Amino acid sequence: MELRDLLRLLPLLMCMPLLAHADRLAMANAKLASQDVSVSMTQTVRYCVDPDWLPYEGIREGKHLGISSDYIDYIESHSSLKFQLVPTSSWTETLSFLQSGQCDLTPMLNKTLIRETYLHFSYVYFRSPNVLVSLKDQPFMQGFENIGARTLAVPKGYRLAEYIQHYYPQIETLTVASEPAGLQSVLDKRADLFVGSMFSVNSYIQQTGFNHLKIAGWGGPEDELRMGVAYGQESLLPVINKALNAVSEQERILIYQKWNNVTVIDETNYSLVYQVICATCLLLLMLGARTYFISQYNRRLTDKNQQLETLRQQLEASNAELEFLSTHDPLTKLYNRHYFNRLFINNEQHDKSAKAGMCLVMIDIDYFKEINDTLGHNVGDRILEQVSQVLQHCVRESDVVARWGGEEFVILCQQSSLPLVESLCVRIAERIKHYQFTDNVQLTCSFGVAKLADNEPMMLCFERADRALYRAKAQGRNQMCIDK
Repeated sequence: MELRDLLRLLPLLMCMPLLAHADRLAMANAKLASQDVSVSMTQTVRYCVDPDWLPYEGIREGKHLGISSDYIDYIESHSSLKFQLVPTSSWTETLSFLQSGQCDLTPMLNKTLIRETYLHFSYVYFRSPNVLVSLKDQPFMQGFENIGARTLAVPKGYRLAEYIQHYYPQIETLTVASEPAGLQSVLDKRADLFVGSMFSVNSYIQQTGFNHLKIAGWGGPEDELRMGVAYGQESLLPVINKALNAVSEQERILIYQKWNNVTVIDETNYSLVYQVICATCLLLLMLGARTYFISQYNRRLTDKNQQLETLRQQLEASNAELEFLSTHDPLTKLYNRHYFNRLFINNEQHDKSAKAGMCLVMIDIDYFKEINDTLGHNVGDRILEQVSQVLQHCVRESDVVARWGGEEFVILCQQSSLPLVESLCVRIAERIKHYQFTDNVQLTCSFGVAKLADNEPMMLCFERADRALYRAKAQGRNQMCIDK
């Protein structure tokens, strides 16, 4: 029996009658004595981090910085654990140290099948979307499906490398050492795109001045960051999970705000120091010079404050743009597939009362590929924008319209019924029939409709609507099918 197992038994033994368990206590004490083990109330945990992944985590001058450092400090202050940083030179070396037993824990990573062979994982305590980054003259990719023959830079050892190899093996990848190296490879045109975390990418662009880069699309599944504990250290998990659960929402927000979009500004002004020294000397000669130097100082201080205010406004604008890109389709300005999945399909905790009377409508533009092939993609894009405008004018304010991909759209009608949804589809079809599209193109659409049943998962309802759309297309298009 392990030492920690004996320690778990001690509270139970103390609650039992002393005489009835005297022999068992004696045997336990003898075994502890024979192993010559000393029990300490404080356990030291060796941990490794990604040395170059700010604002999540990094090592600068031998010190652990970033979001994960604040969570490590929180756990240390709310438990008996003491953490000792084991510096590494790369994320690959960190993973190697975890496998070889040189580290007991790493505070921030995704769970993958490969990593589960040598790590146990805590609860998810931080989520972050991933994005594609390209030069500003490149088109929006929207997702991995549209990368085509372009080269994608991926950090070595990251979860995204394993994900792309498994689900998109046809994509040509360039392995880089870190996220900054991946951004540099795009600037150097050794790669067309880079995929990485939106928060760290935004931080690097702001701090390094990579102004020729832009967010070009969505980059696969979002990060679900946890703490990873090496095999043999499983007893740490209950302590870590308990501490993570104790972190309040306000504390999480403060940690995020502390490290997100930090811009490093050199505040050292040696010229000002020399001027202050000269002003002090000249003060003995003439009092009038003192007023002059103070006014110079105040003027420069005002300029510095204006510079900081300008940077703050730029960061707010950048954050607003990134937030919009993460939830909207760049072409039609409708909600995108990621937003729809996150809010409705993948959210099983959605209010049950809100689910009552929900209906889904899948819409597909008939023969849209022929428009692109004969009139070109520019005309096709313009028609997609016009169809989006028709949909927005036809639905109610409470309905949610999203572009599902290509020429497919989805409408979620809340507090509705099948007759009302049928009327909506007829109204949309009539509006499209009489709409003056670009180049006088005549359009029709196919509709698939399903009503959410009691206790039915949203994903199953979506699959029924998709099957209804397939039937409408198979039966000749320009019609509506309902899955009841």
